[in-house]
Amino acid sequence: MNSICAGIVMFNPDIERLRENVLAIAGQVDRVILVDNGSDNISEIKTFLHRTEDSRIQLFQFDENKGIACALNRICTEAADQAYRWVVTLDQDSVCPSHLVREFSKYIPMDDVALICPVIKDRNREGSGKTEPLHGFKEVDRCITSGSMLSLSDWRMIGGFDESMFIDGVDFDLCIRLRKNGKKIIRVYDVELLHELGNIKMRKFLFWDVIVKNHSSFRKFYIARNTIYLARKNKSSMLKARLQIIKQLLICLLYEKDKRNKCREILKGAREGSVCAIT
Repeated sequence: MNSICAGIVMFNPDIERLRENVLAIAGQVDRVILVDNGSDNISEIKTFLHRTEDSRIQLFQFDENKGIACALNRICTEAADQAYRWVVTLDQDSVCPSHLVREFSKYIPMDDVALICPVIKDRNREGSGKTEPLHGFKEVDRCITSGSMLSLSDWRMIGGFDESMFIDGVDFDLCIRLRKNGKKIIRVYDVELLHELGNIKMRKFLFWDVIVKNHSSFRKFYIARNTIYLARKNKSSMLKARLQIIKQLLICLLYEKDKRNKCREILKGAREGSVCAIT
């Protein structure tokens, strides 16, 4: 039986970065499943894949952007149908180290481990952040999907990724449901992944450092929508969720461009998150 494959979600990727990404993981697994979310440059993607002449790489296409959750579920469905037990999920711009699968595989025999993740190093903030241990692992509450290795039996057990969320918070929702079902998420400190978390800028407000993420108005909508949606879904503090919305608005007003449009989308997303059906 096959054990580990990899999957990459794509939407208008930079072809050179995608090439690095695919080649970095292809040497570590038997199969790489690509799901394209309606990219405008799909012809360039196909040309790149044709030139690789690697039959282990499979491409599946959506005619439109159906969201990261839908694409991840497609990857997991294809992997499970091909009898794989684990899948490494990657964003299109995350280039993994050559020992990622080898190191993660050491922790597969551990009881109740459903998700294994690396230490994330943001390309935009290299050298910043908390100091991590050099070796070993630690159980954590949540992680992002990129660079993580997911148990397909546990993915199926909890019903997969929540496609109603589309984007933003999809990974944290999965982590919450895994832990509610008695499963563990571990971070392996021997593996680091360079990842681009957006066009992040650091700003000062009085004595505090403020992270300005500069997301598009489209993303602002889903960040706000899913902040409220997740609080409702998990019966957690609505006050905390609303304070996060206020914080988003203030940062946008103080530091970002296109303030009016972005603030309108934040408020629209918060309203949608308050009334949408919970899945």
